[in-house]
Amino acid sequence: MLFRIAIIFLLCLCAALSAPAQTYEQCIEQAYQAAQHDSLDKAEALYRQALKLSPGDHRNALVHHDLGHVQEMLYWSNTANTKMAEEAMYNYTRAIELLPISLPVRISRANFHLNLKQYDKAVEDYTAAIKLSPDNTEALNHRAFAYYQSRSYDKAMQDYKTILDRHPADYNAALGVALVLQKTYKVSEAIRRMEFLITEHPEQAELYAVRASMYADINNLDLALVDINQAVKLEPQNPAHLIQRADIYDKQGKTQLAKRDRTKARLL
Repeated sequence: MLFRIAIIFLLCLCAALSAPAQTYEQCIEQAYQAAQHDSLDKAEALYRQALKLSPGDHRNALVHHDLGHVQEMLYWSNTANTKMAEEAMYNYTRAIELLPISLPVRISRANFHLNLKQYDKAVEDYTAAIKLSPDNTEALNHRAFAYYQSRSYDKAMQDYKTILDRHPADYNAALGVALVLQKTYKVSEAIRRMEFLITEHPEQAELYAVRASMYADINNLDLALVDINQAVKLEPQNPAHLIQRADIYDKQGKTQLAKRDRTKARLL
């Protein structure tokens, strides 16, 4: 009996040892499935394994890209892990080196730079993306936003106007123009732009909040309050609107109402 058990054990061991190892393609497929199910640590390990199995494969540009994307998501789930951000950026960069003409790869790294508030680097990548695809509205809008955030308002305006020349109904570019006008002290013109946008998109709470800030800039607090009240009505669970309304109440001397809104915002 013991002899028979030993034979069965040896046969099982031999079968396990002779089973084919996980292939490059299997690792990639399983990594993709793991990422789809939010098993990010597993996905990262599988993408790394694929690169080890076939370091010279011509498909590795996309593997580096997908690995970078997984690592980026892991970083955003724990921003204290700066090493993960470095790894993500390394893999996006490696993907670009292997496939420099890939627009999605370039935009992925640009978006990561933008979200990290690395605006100059974001501009470089979006500019490269625009060279690959001159009519790419996403890249133009994002580059304009990066310019705006770095206070390069003339360049931001140029990109926004380029988009509107090609796509007059583009929401983000139209809003961007109004915001640039506000920052360059052309508030009356900015408000006129916002009136048109609100007519076209009356359900967008952010538009009322933006126009409220413009009215506050010119000290028209009554109209600012009307607009921010509408923003709160449309998005009552958005703490930013409540804090903005509290600031307006403070300027009006309504300290109790301001305190009430700040308390509500903290509880959301």
